[in-house]
Amino acid sequence: MKWDVEVDLVCTGSGTAGLASAVAVADVGGDVFVAGSGAGDPATGSAVQRISSWLDVGVSDVETNDYLAAVSSDLGPLPRSARNQDLPVRVVSEPRSTLSGRTVAPFVGARLGDWAARCLASPYGYLHSRVSDWHSSTVQASDGDMIAVAEIGSMTPSPGNVGASVHDWLQAQARDRGITVHAESNLHRIVFEEGAVVGAVFTTPTGQLAVRARHGVTVAAGAAHLGSVEAGPLPVGETALRVCLVSKHASRFGRVELLTSEPVSQPVPPTCRAANHLLHHSMHATHDRSPQWRCGKLHGHSPFGQ
Repeated sequence: MKWDVEVDLVCTGSGTAGLASAVAVADVGGDVFVAGSGAGDPATGSAVQRISSWLDVGVSDVETNDYLAAVSSDLGPLPRSARNQDLPVRVVSEPRSTLSGRTVAPFVGARLGDWAARCLASPYGYLHSRVSDWHSSTVQASDGDMIAVAEIGSMTPSPGNVGASVHDWLQAQARDRGITVHAESNLHRIVFEEGAVVGAVFTTPTGQLAVRARHGVTVAAGAAHLGSVEAGPLPVGETALRVCLVSKHASRFGRVELLTSEPVSQPVPPTCRAANHLLHHSMHATHDRSPQWRCGKLHGHSPFGQ
């Protein structure tokens, strides 16, 4: 296949999770392609219509739809009424982690499906085509939960519109790093080579654009899919919160969260419960580990580079 552009990471949407992923990659010296929309060509009878809205990218390509359906097939149906629109706020035990992201932290496989369900239910969630905790740290939350965290920076969100203020802040961070958002680029299909995700094709005003991704594709919502104006309980006072990409070790799913070590106005509910009782908690995958990236073979899709 002839590629028009080659980058380290492709982000299919410029919403909160897409911008945060792009900034995180830029901060470690990578280059990114960020599409302005999280949706592609309208699809009829798409295999992913039952999935949360940000993962239903609206493309007609069969291989793309099969892949997106496969990564969430074990979770069962996710009713729209179950989606959590709030920007998650989590209390962590320590302000900074001392654990290296290059070590493999212990995890309970049965909880990965539960975590994936919560990410799918959130407009701040994302799916990365490779299982990776590259350049992340392991942090313990106040409830004992171990999470993989990639910190973007600190800011004080507007109490009147937390989600929008965080998105605006991320837009400014992206501009400061010279990241271009291709506003009129819509996902047409994900490109595979021998079952591995290697890039994506976008529809643009001047035709199709093929973008090769050296380190994977991040599927996330467009800017139009912001969540509610609220967030979880915020710390009392003008406290700066850490804007972070949060995931679980060995999971492809993650979401943007606000982390704090300060007490909040009311207890933060546990973030590892299933979004609803219809979800099945049996997501399993095998994982191939390398010094920088850990990838998994899932439903016939092999790790990148294999």
